[in-house]
Amino acid sequence: MTPAQLQDPQIVPEKRDALIEAVNKLINRTKAEMLASRARVMKTVRLGRPLPEGKTLADVVEGQWPGDETDEQIFEAPERLS
Repeated sequence: MTPAQLQDPQIVPEKRDALIEAVNKLINRTKAEMLASRARVMKTVRLGRPLPEGKTLADVVEGQWPGDETDEQIFEAPERLS
């Protein structure tokens, strides 16, 4: 739409739905576009440390908090925030 058309009160710009346009753009990507997008994202991923021999992810994560909070303090935190 030109600046002159925007000034004309009788011309109503078409309604756009940005969410629908974005979803359509995503679902209509070519395979090459999807692979390029995936490659871009994977460059930003930080690799984790390898698991110790004989341990699973649950073994090394379960029960571990970044600080010295108790489980009860962690469970109470959302209540304090709301």
